[in-house]
Amino acid sequence: MCDELQQQINKRLTLNWMIQGAASHTFLSAHHLVREDLEAIRPGLTKLYDKAAISLHLNYMIGDMPLFFGLPSRFWKRTGRPSHPFHNHKLLAEHGIEIYRASKRDLISRGWKKGIIGLPVFHYLQLHWMIVRLVWAERGINQELARIAEKATSMIWGIETERLDAELTRNVAFGNIRRPKTIIGRMVRSAVVGYGGVQLRNGKFIVTAKSWFFPLLVHELVKGTAELICLHGLNTLDEATYELATTEADQLEYETWMLQTGAEIWRRFLSVLPANTALPEKLMHVARLDPQSLDQLMLAVIEDPESARKSLAELA
Repeated sequence: MCDELQQQINKRLTLNWMIQGAASHTFLSAHHLVREDLEAIRPGLTKLYDKAAISLHLNYMIGDMPLFFGLPSRFWKRTGRPSHPFHNHKLLAEHGIEIYRASKRDLISRGWKKGIIGLPVFHYLQLHWMIVRLVWAERGINQELARIAEKATSMIWGIETERLDAELTRNVAFGNIRRPKTIIGRMVRSAVVGYGGVQLRNGKFIVTAKSWFFPLLVHELVKGTAELICLHGLNTLDEATYELATTEADQLEYETWMLQTGAEIWRRFLSVLPANTALPEKLMHVARLDPQSLDQLMLAVIEDPESARKSLAELA
């Protein structure tokens, strides 16, 4: 039972990695899908979001997050230690540092092209100026931006906007939020500026998202939609196993590490998807794999992309 539970925990961690990855990857460019809508209500928003998304994402690597959680490179190099939270997860333990470095390189490269400073301290100062600009630019148009965020998410995933509930607000907490296990986690929770998830309303699952800013709102909507799809991979667990696996894997303290690396693993996953593939359906089938098969598939995505491409083509 202990081994089976560990496998389910690992599966949940892998799915969380992909969920956060889908949201992080989309976070960087989703505003271009609805460029005309954004520019119609306030010219210049798209260009601002281009810069802000990169800067906000870099904060997890060279901003204030490392001050709370420690240097990312040090964290990912220590996965071989039994005390490390991802020690028993082969994918994260063996490839976490590689994926982190690739993700950081991609962000810094994007940033320099957009005028975002990729150096610690200087980036943090620029980020605060960026936040001030976001607050000023979004004043008075919260409701319009929320509807545009729903439209962008619908375009990405094909989900009906009626099943999306987005709100730009400073009061972002909702639902049953797990209490962090560490002091650092509790400190970070008090500073969270966005939440997304799935809620059951009148017998129907609704993706709910609340955030301070538009790019983060889309991020949370995409994360919630990916979570809704991945629920297909957990609905066969008994209630006790589900609760134990999610309690261990869905820790707020893990979110920073998932966000640092998720966009890169998602890009690699997308690169091996067969042509003309319906992404939501394929992700659903991936989520329904047993833990070992999921582990093998995602290892192949990193180590043997051609093999992963063949496996995904056969998966239905």
